This record gives sequence, C-alpha cells and structure tokens, in this order.
Amino acid sequence: MSAARIGVFVCACGPNIADRVDIEAAADEISHMKDVVLSQTYGLLCSPAGRQHLVDRITENNLDRIVIAACSPREHGRTFSEVCIKAGINPFMLEMANIREHVAWVTPDRTAATLKAIRLIRGAVSRIRRHRPLESRSIDADPAVLVIGGGLAGMSAALMLSESGRSVTIMEKESALGGHPREGEEQLISILLNQMESSPGITSLTETIPGEIVGFLGGFVTTPERESTIDPDDILSGAVVLATGCLDEPSAPPRPAADFAELAEMLRVETDERGFPVKKHGSLDPVSTPIDGIFVAGRAGGPCTTEESLATAEAVAGAILAAIIPGRQIETEPKTALISPTLCAGCRTCMSVCGYGAIAFNEETLICRVSSVLCKGCGNCAASCPSGAIRSEHFLPDQIRCQLSELLS
Repeated sequence: MSAARIGVFVCACGPNIADRVDIEAAADEISHMKDVVLSQTYGLLCSPAGRQHLVDRITENNLDRIVIAACSPREHGRTFSEVCIKAGINPFMLEMANIREHVAWVTPDRTAATLKAIRLIRGAVSRIRRHRPLESRSIDADPAVLVIGGGLAGMSAALMLSESGRSVTIMEKESALGGHPREGEEQLISILLNQMESSPGITSLTETIPGEIVGFLGGFVTTPERESTIDPDDILSGAVVLATGCLDEPSAPPRPAADFAELAEMLRVETDERGFPVKKHGSLDPVSTPIDGIFVAGRAGGPCTTEESLATAEAVAGAILAAIIPGRQIETEPKTALISPTLCAGCRTCMSVCGYGAIAFNEETLICRVSSVLCKGCGNCAASCPSGAIRSEHFLPDQIRCQLSELLS
C-alpha cells in the first residue's frame, strides 16, 4: 500500500486563534511528521478564498487526506467535507483539530496554548493515517405521508400536504374524523371536514389503528388494524405524523391520548415524564422527534391552544415537504456500526440501547445484525457490547488509540 499524502492546514481564524497560538511554530513542528507532505497556515480557511486555497493545494500536491486545525467541526465540518469533494478526495479522509474552542479560547498562556495545539494536531495526523474512505448510499424516498389522528391538527396537516401534491392517508381510531374539539373549534372542524371530503389526494381510514409500523425516513410500512372489517392493505409512506391529541380533563394534568404509549414504543419515540414525545429540539425543531421521519402535530406533543395546534400542523407539513422531495433520493449515514458474526454472543444488549431499531436478531444464526439504512452511527451499541463484537465505522479502536497516544505523549 502506498504511503499516505497528508496536508495540514492551520487556520488563524482572524485573531481568534493566532492571538493565542503561535500557528507558524505549530505548522513547522507538524511538517516533520511522517507522511505530512504539506503543512502551512492560512488566515481564514472557511472563507471562499480559503476554501479555494484548500482545493488548489490538495490538487497541486496530490494530497489524499487532510487535517484542518481550526474551529469546531460542528461549525465547519460540513464546509471542509465539501472542499474535499470538490478537490476529488473522499470527505471522510478529513480530520479536524479544534484549536479554537479547545485551546485558544480557554488557554491564556501563549506557550502552553501552542504546545497544546501541537498535540491536538499531531493526534489528528496520527488518526487520519488510519482513515478509510466511506461512501454514502442513496435510497428512493416515498413522498406519501401517513397521519395518525383525525382531529384539528391531523386534518390541517393532511390538507396542507395534499394541496402540495402529496398522497396522504389519515388514520383515525374513532368512527369519524373530527377528534374532540374544544369550545370554539366546532366551526373550524366543520370547515376542515368539508375540505377533506373534496380532497382527492387524501384517503381516510376510520375505526383503524396502526398494528405495526416499521421502516425509516422515506420508507415506512404500516400495517393497519380494524375490528369490524377486513384490514386494508399495508400503507407505504415516507413520513409519519403523530396527531393523536391529548387528554385535558378538569382537575387532572394533561396527558397523552389513550394508547399513545404503545404507539410511541412501536415507533421507538422517546417520551418525557408526562408521556409526551421528546422533540429533536424544543426551540429549533419542535415538531420533529429524534427518529427521522416521525413528526408531531398539535396536542399530541403536549397541551397547546388552537392557534398553536394549527401552527404545528403547518410546521410539520413544511418540514416533510423539505425533507422528502419527489424524485430526489435520500442519503443514508455512512458511519454505521458493524457486528462481527464471530464475536457476537447473541445477548441482544445492543438491541436494548439502539434508539433507531436498526439491530435485529437472527433466530437461526443466534447473532445480531445492523441495518445500514436505519443505523445513524450514534455508537451506543458499540459502547454497550460486552463481547466487543461491534465496531463503529470512522471510530475504530485503532484510530482512537493512535490519536490518544499522540495527545498523551
């Protein structure tokens, strides 16, 4: 195997890093490391000129992996990954050393900060020698939507999605749509029901509950259950909206609708101490759950006013329209977990900690297997496996050990 060709770029980040770290001394020290063919500083690498500088240097020096010593990868990891793609190298052949938040902003002594930055960069260089190119896979996404709950929020979301050209199935456990309107909502419910009847893109299933829901963003399969008639066919959808409402009884704290706990468990949606679904982000993304493709509208997410319920329905519709675009594929997570069939003891500990339902147990082989489509690379399974059978791509033990070795030397 040919030797790696590593380029190291140390960012001044304006005055943010350069005022506290001797970046020239750091770049010079790193230039003597094995496989480093280029080590230099630059004023602001995330700027348009800085990104083009990186592309030019990668191309000129035939680099096959790069280390960026700059800010947090949370801020510009995607920026520099896109630089790699533009320059023709795999985006996973990139490693960032955070010498701004972890060094410049917290280490006042310039000499100590410089030595600390050098250690972090050395660790990144040692780690990136052991990086392997990873590839994303794409799946065809089903643009249809399943809405569970036929009340105010459920009907509102269904109508907005249908008006945008989406095929929508709305599932209601009662004998008719409408839910349990509050005082003052009756006229609005009546208007929505009339609109539902004249909307050809919406299929209504009453006296129906979901018996089973499996799948992922872009590819959910729901098996409906009915008590009185033959069950309808499986429902295919790219997203699922929970609009089941809540119970708001006098002199009692609000709580989720009956059977919501079973639905949440089926979908692997975590709930809070009151039983309502946990949101991906309470302020920035209050209608999404941590499970991609599962959204919450109206009072299914907790007590809210009529106006707030309608606002969440609109937000859900917008989020789905942005996440799943007809004809456009969805990329899966490349940094997935892998289970060694030789080391797996079949204890299923990994299944109990996986929040995405990405691990299944094979009753014949008595070992577990990870679905690369469902896995989000969180690493919970690898951390919990008592036999050490699970590895997380891009976070392999050898990569981490070498990085720590340089940090502690």
